[in-house]
Amino acid sequence: MALDLQQIKERLQAKEKEILERIKSLVEPPPPEPVDPIQAQASEGPQEFEDLAVDVQQDEQVQAIIAHQQALLQEVRNALKRLEDGTYGRCIDCGQPIPEKRLEAIPWAARCIQDEEKAQRSGLGS
Repeated sequence: MALDLQQIKERLQAKEKEILERIKSLVEPPPPEPVDPIQAQASEGPQEFEDLAVDVQQDEQVQAIIAHQQALLQEVRNALKRLEDGTYGRCIDCGQPIPEKRLEAIPWAARCIQDEEKAQRSGLGS
């Protein structure tokens, strides 16, 4: 069965849109919550150290998620570029065809399984 490149392109474009929306939702601050004046007076004063630590930890987690999503976005965009230039479906390291089942599961895969494993071991990733 030959790959349906148009279908793959549509899947990649949908994934690109999904990732962009996810990043946008993480970057944009949520709308401010309505403030109850009575509660605001009761909670005035310095924020507890524990609350600050939790805020910092949450910020770090969000930044890690954003970094992961940006890396995935780049992989998807690279796959779209390979579709355009006719190299889609070939391993970027050895040039051999990437198995269709792998591309169906991970349409943005840039390497065959063997070269992906080598890249993971050497720290290059996809």
